[in-house]
Amino acid sequence: MEISTLAMYHCLAFVWYSFIAYSITNIRTEERPSEVFFYGGQWKYLTVLNLVLQAVFYGVSLLADMLRLIKKLRCAKCVISSRDLLFSVLAFPLSTHTAILPFAVLELLALPHRYPAKKKGLILLGFVSFLYISWVLWIYSVTGEWVYPLFALFSPAGLAAFFAVSVAIIISFYNFGEFLNSVIWGDSIVILDYRQKGK
Repeated sequence: MEISTLAMYHCLAFVWYSFIAYSITNIRTEERPSEVFFYGGQWKYLTVLNLVLQAVFYGVSLLADMLRLIKKLRCAKCVISSRDLLFSVLAFPLSTHTAILPFAVLELLALPHRYPAKKKGLILLGFVSFLYISWVLWIYSVTGEWVYPLFALFSPAGLAAFFAVSVAIIISFYNFGEFLNSVIWGDSIVILDYRQKGK
């Protein structure tokens, strides 16, 4: 796909996710259902965090496209590495949450992404999962209220099993994204060709 077309797509996605994330994080207090928003505000919800993550990812993607368009290839290589790491470890695996998946699949079809070594990718994904679960448990310890009321129905063992299954599902989506990337792009990797003219 032409870099200019990619830049347009990434720009539209960045603006869309930035607008949605901004709108959600700036809802006036009186419009919020009081029983839902306690400690941590909207930053305790995976949906909000995911929207911000997607906005950051598409912003980094747009920056990579712009650097390639203005022929700043040395800088672009570094930004592309960051973009690919964000996509493979976070943006695609977490895109199964809410309606983000179509954009993630379109991104996967639009260009190849270099996945990190399996061990590194899974460690990073596991670490981020651990951080979010810790955040949810911390909020419960401070407020006595679960971020998601469904958690109140679980015993401690049931809750641990739920978290374990959730992490396993996210890991399976990481593996699925890596598999799809490989099937669609083969052994293609993102390498900037200094001889290319805007492609």
